[in-house]
Amino acid sequence: MKFCVFGAGAVGGFVGGMVARGYADVSLVARGANLSSLQANGLKVITQDDEFVVDVPATDTPGDLGIQDVIFLSAKAHSLTIAAEAMQPLIGPDTVVVSAQNGVPFWYFYAHGGDLEGHTLQTVDPGARIASAIGNQRVIGCVITSSNIVEAPGVVRNIGNRVFALGEPDGTQSGRLSEIAALLETAGLSAPTGGDIRSEVWIKMWGNVSFSPMAVLTMSKLGPLVKSEHLKSLGIAIMEEVQAVGEALGVEFTATIAERLEGTLRVAGHKTSILQDLEAGRPMEVDGITGAVVELGRLLGVETPMINLVYALMRQRAREAGLYLEIGVDPLAS
Repeated sequence: MKFCVFGAGAVGGFVGGMVARGYADVSLVARGANLSSLQANGLKVITQDDEFVVDVPATDTPGDLGIQDVIFLSAKAHSLTIAAEAMQPLIGPDTVVVSAQNGVPFWYFYAHGGDLEGHTLQTVDPGARIASAIGNQRVIGCVITSSNIVEAPGVVRNIGNRVFALGEPDGTQSGRLSEIAALLETAGLSAPTGGDIRSEVWIKMWGNVSFSPMAVLTMSKLGPLVKSEHLKSLGIAIMEEVQAVGEALGVEFTATIAERLEGTLRVAGHKTSILQDLEAGRPMEVDGITGAVVELGRLLGVETPMINLVYALMRQRAREAGLYLEIGVDPLAS
């Protein structure tokens, strides 16, 4: 199996390093200083109980790598339109793409079965360009519960958790799903496949739409946001709106908000990925996560006043920092 990580940043680097340690045919697509370090020194992975270096092919030219069996797509949601085109030399007739973005994924309404079957969210995939380039039929969804940082170019550190929930969009337990899950499990990652992948998306969205934006607006790690009663109450109010939108789509939340808060406390010292992006001067994930819930709320007739407010503030924060990628769509427009 040829396994390529497209977007070898914090999460992608961690996955690529773990898989490469026990599996030879791994390659990485990266850029900038990170790529230079990967090519010169290999990929260094630091976990709570281990530290190792793997030497794997790394490039910013996907055509160098040839057709892959599996592409672990860990590029940020806002970069997927460009990434989907750049990936084309890696994709063959049987290539599987593991889509591992935060927020509502571009494939969400593929094999959905509801009234919105085939619908495209414009905040996520304007003009359906991503789905057209990749092909929804080759996608396996992935929801990540794993805190990682790029400590230095070519060096990733896992701070806590290593869960990569996988699922077919149609809910089947396919052979390809089992094979990829087994590969990740062998590499020392947890890759459960028994749950509803869309439910997993929304449980993670609780945090993505509440405490992640709050972290950007306050420049805070997660701990102070969940330990302060006032800030925690704000986060809960946002999470309740997220749940209302999800439930309007027929999603069953298999955890409680209280349980999600407990999980957040366990990584209290973590800086959310969007805060890391702001501090590093990288484009911020705004529309495909928070903006998508605003768009869905309006589509479904669910009021989301607190999410609307946080989205507007976060979008302006990103604009002022020069880190907002305009998509030509405003979900707040009436």
